[in-house]
Amino acid sequence: MLKIEAFDTNNNYRILNNDAMLFHDALRYVLRGEKRFHVRSEGTSDFDLVYVENDAKAKADSSFPDSDFFRNELIFPPYFFYDETDLDRVNTDLLEGFDELCFEEVNEYSVVIARLALAHTDLRVTFKDERVRLFADLAGQASVAGGPVTGNAIYVQESYYPVYDQKNHFDTIGLFHCLFLLQWITDLPAGRLKYVEFSIRKTEGIGSILSSCAKVRMAFGNKGIRTYISSGCTRYSDELLTRYFALDGAPVDASEANTGYVRCFNCFVLNGFIQRHKADLNLNMLRPSFVSEMAEYGDAVLSDRKVLGVLLRGTDIVLANFAGRYHPAPMEDCVRIIGERMKEYDYDRIFVATEDSQMLDQMVRAFPGKVLAVSQERFKVSDFKDVKYISDLEKSRRGGVEHSASVEDTTINYFYAMYMLSRCESLIANCMCNGVNIAESFNQGRYTRKEIVSEMI
Repeated sequence: MLKIEAFDTNNNYRILNNDAMLFHDALRYVLRGEKRFHVRSEGTSDFDLVYVENDAKAKADSSFPDSDFFRNELIFPPYFFYDETDLDRVNTDLLEGFDELCFEEVNEYSVVIARLALAHTDLRVTFKDERVRLFADLAGQASVAGGPVTGNAIYVQESYYPVYDQKNHFDTIGLFHCLFLLQWITDLPAGRLKYVEFSIRKTEGIGSILSSCAKVRMAFGNKGIRTYISSGCTRYSDELLTRYFALDGAPVDASEANTGYVRCFNCFVLNGFIQRHKADLNLNMLRPSFVSEMAEYGDAVLSDRKVLGVLLRGTDIVLANFAGRYHPAPMEDCVRIIGERMKEYDYDRIFVATEDSQMLDQMVRAFPGKVLAVSQERFKVSDFKDVKYISDLEKSRRGGVEHSASVEDTTINYFYAMYMLSRCESLIANCMCNGVNIAESFNQGRYTRKEIVSEMI
């Protein structure tokens, strides 16, 4: 991104004209190694453009998550080439349904987006930065407003804003990436783009895979584009995924002539264009025979008991260091709240879904004779001495056929646990995670109560 700074009279930089091609001209020279430019303007003040890398800028921000999940892979790509006139490949529908678009800072991206909004929407465009007057076309159409933004507005701040919370609040880089995502994916014209093949990181669990596929399918389905994951990209075999889950494989006619190929998971999935969609992970995403097996098991275990469902994420999600509602609440708080609900609503049993052996042990000690759980291999944080993810731990413990069998067993047991949670009267989870989304979707709105402890405390 090109930021605007005061004209530096002490140094000689390439001189560019303040016209419609200003940013594109500067970016061509950025590719040659230049980072700063003088901009001469007619009728307004001169200024400098300074290039900063999108990903480095976001990750240097104090509000950026201190988690390897976000830091170990590119999250915002550079945009050296883009075409704001190619409206078929700009997601301007993200701006629909709002009355105002307000920017904190004037920079390359806010100027480009403001021009798009003014030319192609009815949005009122405002800036909190008087430097918008450096651009004559915007100075006559956009206003400078210093007060708080109220009403039905999109607010675009200068500093990083969490990708999972993007609805009508963005950072400048994040909104630009959402708008121009199709141009990042492929050079194919919109009329020829029929499919998008994307990869998912090997460390992602089955819940994340299904959630990502569902959100991506909805986001691109609205544009008439079919999406599918690339063969062999996950930690699960293609045979396992197709045997138990309703996931699409590559269409027979998919080729470079009609398909965009994506290999960077974070850049593709972690943006408001995708994350604004809620993943409807209902039972239709599973094969009917698999659902029948789980239903039979649920009938036998739960019978007519009044059961409280408890989801406790631990191990690798603790090590990933997610913040806020995504970070597991302390077990003492979870046990306290669960105990209060047991007394208040007179539950017969607690069904506990967890991959963390220590958390399950704490629940058994706290509620003797009350805990039900699916039998499965579980881990504890101390097991992760030289690895960060469950997938890495599984590989280190087993190899070959034994590893594949273990992954399948863990996957199937996970869905048995989510299905059992969905059969409970209410749900308590120690943090927000894909498991909550899956259990809630399977439950289809029948929970009497749903509580996320990390939000409550």
